[in-house]
Amino acid sequence: MISVPAFSITGESLKVVTLPVKVFGVKADPALLAQAVRIYLGNQRKSSAKTKTRAEVEGSTRKIYRQKGTGRARHGSIRAPIFVGGGIAHGPTGGQNYSAKLPTKMSRKAVLGALFTKVADKQVSIITDPQKASGKTQQTAWLTDLPAGRQVALSTLVVSTFQLAKFNQACRNLTSTDVIYVQQLNTYQILAHRRLFMAQQAVDELTKIYA
Repeated sequence: MISVPAFSITGESLKVVTLPVKVFGVKADPALLAQAVRIYLGNQRKSSAKTKTRAEVEGSTRKIYRQKGTGRARHGSIRAPIFVGGGIAHGPTGGQNYSAKLPTKMSRKAVLGALFTKVADKQVSIITDPQKASGKTQQTAWLTDLPAGRQVALSTLVVSTFQLAKFNQACRNLTSTDVIYVQQLNTYQILAHRRLFMAQQAVDELTKIYA
C-alpha cells in the first residue's frame, strides 16, 4: 500500500490517503527517465540558428589572384569558407528539426516512474475536495507555504482535471506554481517540480488511464 498526506482545499491536514500501486508503485530505469526528459526538451526547441553561406556573405566576386604562377593554392573567391569573413560551410540554416518521439509504452512507463520517484521522496500530497474551491487565489495560497507557515518560493506542480475550473483558477496565479491537467502530464513536468499536489479527481482519472 502507498500512503501519502492529504489536505482539504483550505489547507487543513487530514488523514493519509492510499494510492493505487499500479500507478504510483511502478519503478522506472533512471536512463528511461533521462531519455524522456531529453525528448521533451528537444521537442520544445526552436531552430532559430542561421548562418550565411558563401553565396550570402558580402564580398567581391573577382578571382583574388591569378590561377597559375603564384605558388599559392588555387582560389576563386574571397567569400570561400576558408577565408576570414567568408561563408560558413554546412552551418545551421534555421530549418533543423529537433523533435523526437518516445514509444507509447516507454512514455507511459517514464511517467509512472517519475510519479514513483516523487512518492518515494515524500513530495506528493492529495487535495481531497478541490470541487469546493471558490476560484479565489487566497484560498489556495497555503500551497506555497512551508509546514511552519513561512512563505517560500518553492516549485509546485498542481495536477488537476478540466472539470475543476474554479480550483484551476484559484491555483493559476500562485507564485512558482504550475497547473497541469492529467492528459498533459509528462515526465519532465513531474521531475522538474519539487512538490506535487494532486486533486483527488485527478488521481481517479490517472488510474483509469494508466492502471
